[in-house]
Amino acid sequence: MKKIVSVILALAIFTSIVAAAGNGDVDGDGKVTVSDALRAIRIAAQLSPYAASADVDGDRKVTVSDALQILRCSVGFITQSGLSGNAQISVTVTDRAASYGVTQAMVDRGMTNIGDTARLVRVMRKAAAGEEITVGFIGGSITVGGAATYEEARYARVVEAWWKRTFPNAKINYVNAGYSGTPSFFGVHRMQEDLIQYEPDFVMIEFGVNDNLQDWQQVAYASLVRRVLTAEWQPAVMLFFMKNNDGSNAQSDQQPIGEFYDLPMVSERDAIWPEVKPPYGTGSTFTWEDIVADYVHPTNKGHAICGELINCYLEAVYNNLNKLSSEVKPVREDVPFPYIYEHTAWLNWHNTTPVRLGGFAKYTTDNFSWRAASGDSDPMVIRYYGKRVSLAIKQQEAGVMKASFTVDGSPAVMIDNNNLLIAAGQYAYYKLDEREEGWHTIEISSLSGTLTILGLFVSW
Repeated sequence: MKKIVSVILALAIFTSIVAAAGNGDVDGDGKVTVSDALRAIRIAAQLSPYAASADVDGDRKVTVSDALQILRCSVGFITQSGLSGNAQISVTVTDRAASYGVTQAMVDRGMTNIGDTARLVRVMRKAAAGEEITVGFIGGSITVGGAATYEEARYARVVEAWWKRTFPNAKINYVNAGYSGTPSFFGVHRMQEDLIQYEPDFVMIEFGVNDNLQDWQQVAYASLVRRVLTAEWQPAVMLFFMKNNDGSNAQSDQQPIGEFYDLPMVSERDAIWPEVKPPYGTGSTFTWEDIVADYVHPTNKGHAICGELINCYLEAVYNNLNKLSSEVKPVREDVPFPYIYEHTAWLNWHNTTPVRLGGFAKYTTDNFSWRAASGDSDPMVIRYYGKRVSLAIKQQEAGVMKASFTVDGSPAVMIDNNNLLIAAGQYAYYKLDEREEGWHTIEISSLSGTLTILGLFVSW
């Protein structure tokens, strides 16, 4: 056996198979080589974390058997498409995507993870049978449609249009839970009323540019993804990654979560950034202004590219609908990512009546809830059920206003930079209190300046 492995290793030094879709390409260099097999062995020995690309048989485990399959692929005994698992599907550029300048090379780069397609197959078969389905989107201003000049140009609408064209006999409902200037920390607290209550069958999650690389953001994102995955109707989930004008995003924090659950993932950043011309990028295909209206929000063409990249993936699954399994695996419980926001609520003027307004007044402009226009106000008192409570206010008021809070009569605590969670976007977030799950009373006082409250975020 040692001699056989030695021969395989020797051959692998000289031979590699170009990776078409990522399955078996554990190190992500675009090829299946002996290095990938060795990485798979380390994962099998629990010396490295689970990676979906090493789990070629799709059983949610990486074993020596997976590593040997990767070795066989690396020396040409089998092709990459011959590796078992859902990554057998080949995602090709569609005519619609090509009409916007998308090439096969861009599609290959953009398919971050083919993933487990079973949930998506179930949804497509349901739609093919003429049943009613709901497609849902949650994210920031890009998901809202920022910079698109008309409704149908928005990337979410481009994806919805694919479902309607492909399944003309099904009723396709559309839910857009995008919210401008907000990270997944806000998303996970509002998702029940903005998304989950509609029981979406297909969910696209886009927070690649609204999150930043901080632990609390990753915890919120991991919680949001798991909340959707564990819904009792087993919706299909896809992750989508956009970019800023320097090519940055939070994909390095978010992609491992998708890999852990073996989710389909599409990266517009990986597909398009290498094609952006100077001065922003080093490519030769797109000018930045051609596809993005400012520093991040896509133009109509940029939205079309986003939507059609996603649709290339959907089309590939649809073309293999009769071959792919629809058996949904249990959601993994050996979770390496904290998901503390399992149950959440966003308390705002729509759903919460303060016990006492004090020096605050209801303020409903731009979806805000309460406002104290001057300092030294009497406290606003709110009863809430939860374990953790956070506060969201106008970003421009952070560091200018002074305020304090107390929970259940505890000593007053200042709201300042010591409890501010730094976040990009329109709002500043303050992590106020954590205690035993149950009913609690919070009192918030404005000490100086204007304090405009978006709402309270509670979790348990």
